[in-house]
Amino acid sequence: MASTNNLLVAKPSTPWALAPQDAELFEAIIEAWARRRLSSLRHTEKAVARDVAIVRDFASHSQLPPWLWTEDSFDAWCDHLGLERALARSSQRHYQSSIRTFLDYLTTNVKFRNDIRRLYGIDPRQICSEENCIPHTTEREGGRERRAFTHNEIDRFFEGLRMAAVEAGRFHAKDYNPLRRDRMFFFTLYSAGLRISEALKLDLTSFQPNPNIPAFGDFGFINVWGKGSKGSGPRFRSVPVTHTDFPALLDWYINKVRPEFLTHADPNEQALFLSERGHRLKISAAEYRFHVATRYCNLEGQGLSPHCLRHTSVTHESMRFSMEAVRRKHGHSTVAVTQVYMHVPDEIVNEEISNVVAREIDNALDDKEQTK
Repeated sequence: MASTNNLLVAKPSTPWALAPQDAELFEAIIEAWARRRLSSLRHTEKAVARDVAIVRDFASHSQLPPWLWTEDSFDAWCDHLGLERALARSSQRHYQSSIRTFLDYLTTNVKFRNDIRRLYGIDPRQICSEENCIPHTTEREGGRERRAFTHNEIDRFFEGLRMAAVEAGRFHAKDYNPLRRDRMFFFTLYSAGLRISEALKLDLTSFQPNPNIPAFGDFGFINVWGKGSKGSGPRFRSVPVTHTDFPALLDWYINKVRPEFLTHADPNEQALFLSERGHRLKISAAEYRFHVATRYCNLEGQGLSPHCLRHTSVTHESMRFSMEAVRRKHGHSTVAVTQVYMHVPDEIVNEEISNVVAREIDNALDDKEQTK
């Protein structure tokens, strides 16, 4: 593993200085963040060094330590990136994403939160949101190819999570409840075809009955605030539940699992998926839990990510429903976008063609026999 010392030598070009106590804590946070990304998350040294430099850049521009960063200082920095430095849209988006990821780490790290509260009497905040960050304007922007799980892999994934939770419960391991939560969270991504950000926004009130399928009870539709097209802002859609085991699993999660996360939560907390500290689960934590899950089911290093579950949903649903039904369920603007998410293997296509042709030949022979 690369030494974090190599990642911390780059200093901002703009002269600035923190008070010694502030500087010491800031450097400790940067070093811990870089070490975690190199070790636990296995990011490359180049990627970590780039993001460390971005965090330093924002700190230099704002002349403030991270626990004093505000939405106003973030907006001023973003204006500087776009207007003065004229960064490309995709580059500016990456800068914003790096700050969001860094603050996700800082605001969920118990040690540093306690240090900041003890020294300064405040809590660090996440200042990046969909309202002040550049959205992805197209589904394909970014150029990264993702794949779908095969049917065998998706079965291994969820069975691996189930068995890992059983084993954790047997030995009273602390990962017991997180694993049970993860099973529901990732099944929601897959069965509803949600983006990870959409699933994390779900509340207890995000469900409603489907009058056409009363057997699903209160869980016939999932009300989702998703990504709009061409930067138009969040867009609402109702996602029909199409997996028959989803309502029962969700009822189990809400009544048996989620209460285990309420010990430290606000009494009025409505978030469906909670962290161990009782807060709404964050993207960085959910992505980390996905990597944990792939280790349990021996799928680590197979090029999978949480967003692959959405690709898998589109692929599998396209074998059950019309293309228009799949498009609407997943909130795509056009069928062309839906097709980008489809990864139907050649053998399935060939089998479908063979079955249809064989059936038509049988029908033609039957008709011929009847006309004799």
